[in-house]
Amino acid sequence: DTPYIQLLERLRQGQCSYEDYELLLTRVVGQSSVFLHEPPWNQAPMLVFRNEIRTQLNHRSAIHNAIQTGCNPMVYVAQDFCKGKPVEEPTRLKKLLELSDSKTEHLPGLLPLVPGMPVIL
Repeated sequence: DTPYIQLLERLRQGQCSYEDYELLLTRVVGQSSVFLHEPPWNQAPMLVFRNEIRTQLNHRSAIHNAIQTGCNPMVYVAQDFCKGKPVEEPTRLKKLLELSDSKTEHLPGLLPLVPGMPVIL
């Protein structure tokens, strides 16, 4: 989509126009003409402002993919270390897993995956 690619280039350079703003408004979730469960939107990447929202969308996507494919989702749990030793104390482990990605160098504590699910890491 050439107009959108051009918009992104202007955005990267800090040179957006009011027309760019209007184009972006046509792609906001909540527009009455957009149904996220239908093509092409069900395959579209989502841009969000907060890591917590992105994490929730990723989790929902994994669950949806598992339902669609009939595969069981797998959740990979981060192995955290403190001073070179694995963290084993349950309360500390729980607190570490609950931290936002923005506080863990953008690494999730829990990573849900489904066999065959496309991902970008």
